[in-house]
Amino acid sequence: MSALLVKALAALVAMAAVAELAAAKNHTIQWSVSGNYGDWSSSNAVSVGDTVGEPMFTYGPPHTVNELPSEADYKACSFDNSVSSDQSGNTAVTFDKAGTRYFACAAASHCSQGQKVAITAAAPGDSPAPKPKENSAAAAAMAGLAVKLALGLGVGGAVLAAF
Repeated sequence: MSALLVKALAALVAMAAVAELAAAKNHTIQWSVSGNYGDWSSSNAVSVGDTVGEPMFTYGPPHTVNELPSEADYKACSFDNSVSSDQSGNTAVTFDKAGTRYFACAAASHCSQGQKVAITAAAPGDSPAPKPKENSAAAAAMAGLAVKLALGLGVGGAVLAAF
């Protein structure tokens, strides 16, 4: 009976590891005029179904989070045709389709000072791995996911072979 219990436990661990990989992720940005958001997408892989938030952007007055309709508006810091605007201090955005979305702060000259971010969401199965900097938290998180995937697939394969 203990061998059956070990097999059941191993199967549970394998399923949990694989389920974590399939789950949508939450990302957070501390939104401030002094932030460096230029390479956010290149170091944070976002996929369709992910929420950049819970909350995504956390900030205080006088900041805003405006979604801009195009790369041209983003580059020009033009807020005339904003898709949305929020100044609540906690803004969450769920990515429901692949592509790039543009966000910026409309307060004073914050956008022109760099308080803006372009976030690209990849289609399911097409998620590019983030390109973390050496010794970063993102690198540690990716290494942890790789270990869980290997463990989950290895244990799952062993459990299936045992039956």
